[in-house]
Amino acid sequence: MSFYFDLNFSTVQIVLLALLFFLLCVELLYLYVIYNRVASYTRAASMGKVQYADVLPSVSVVVYAHAEEGERVLQLLPRLVAQEYPCYEVIVVNDGTTEELQKAISLYECDYNNVYQTFVPDKVCNVSRKKLGITLGVKAAKNDVVVITDANCMPQGNEWLKCMARNFVPGVDVVLGYTRMAYDENEKRGYYKVFDRMLLSLRFLAFAVMKHPYMGMGSNLAYRRDSFFANKGFSAHLNLHFGDDDLLVNEIANRKNTRIEVSPESIVESFHYDKSEAWSELRMRYNFTSKYLRTCSKPVFAVEAVLHLLVWLAFAAALVVALPNVLLAIAAVVIMLLYWIFTWRVFLRASRLLGERCAVGLVPLFYLVRPCYSLYYSIVGKSYNKSNFTWQYLR
Repeated sequence: MSFYFDLNFSTVQIVLLALLFFLLCVELLYLYVIYNRVASYTRAASMGKVQYADVLPSVSVVVYAHAEEGERVLQLLPRLVAQEYPCYEVIVVNDGTTEELQKAISLYECDYNNVYQTFVPDKVCNVSRKKLGITLGVKAAKNDVVVITDANCMPQGNEWLKCMARNFVPGVDVVLGYTRMAYDENEKRGYYKVFDRMLLSLRFLAFAVMKHPYMGMGSNLAYRRDSFFANKGFSAHLNLHFGDDDLLVNEIANRKNTRIEVSPESIVESFHYDKSEAWSELRMRYNFTSKYLRTCSKPVFAVEAVLHLLVWLAFAAALVVALPNVLLAIAAVVIMLLYWIFTWRVFLRASRLLGERCAVGLVPLFYLVRPCYSLYYSIVGKSYNKSNFTWQYLR
């Protein structure tokens, strides 16, 4: 094949190049209007443009301790009782943990007058045990603001409560925090899984900043006790085991009463024995509960999924019709490089902000394979979906 440089492009070549450039522009809208939104909000907060509470409210921390992860609560409690906060209590909701663990928590009750323990009845069935446990914890809470987390989680510092609670100015009822999976220094990371979890979080955090909150993470979530009871708790979805975070936030959050908090001290790490299995389970849970979410984000991200596929198809088509005209091929490659660079910059900033070690240079490729993962979990999740209903026993 004889290559050449020629400025005389055919109509098809011009259309494909224009289409590729147009897709780049639309992609930039997604990157900077949505995915860069959390970083922009954080920068505004650091410049004093976000008002925080002058007087911190009294807070009740509700820790759900499930039997499988319950022993981790003994690692969490020292961090909780060391929080630099003027007035708070810690309520451990014990769900089927061992007798030894219950006694160990009782020792904390003796040593600290702000630590309490309550129990989910063993013989309860046909209900979501986690929703029941959180409800018991919220009912036991003495303070107006409730901060929810899990036994297998760990705040990154002693100012976690301060960072979350400072957002409860008048009119704010819900604060959405961020949770990342903890990895050992030498532990192998599933970079796609880190990206997928970070992407999900960036989406709901960005929409909350944009005044369209639709979900949150139950491992790092705060809301007013009155809002929980005004919504009648989890009554709207008692038939589901899950949805104690995303569906609840979807019901009580609105454009005026919700804030996010992603400062380094506010971030929580979750610990799992098998991170790949934990990610898969969380993915299938969200796939199931997401269809119950009322949000304008669904069509927005559906269009985005098509957009990423079109970018690659338009690039491939532009290369095919360009050659042997090297000039046109170079133009297509430059547009694609711009797409890659802008995506890299935005996700690098986001990963640094959230403390995630994501292979940001591969994000455009991650986007390309994401529909395959979604299809896989959609198919696998069909057999899993039945276990999400409370008439199925789940432990």
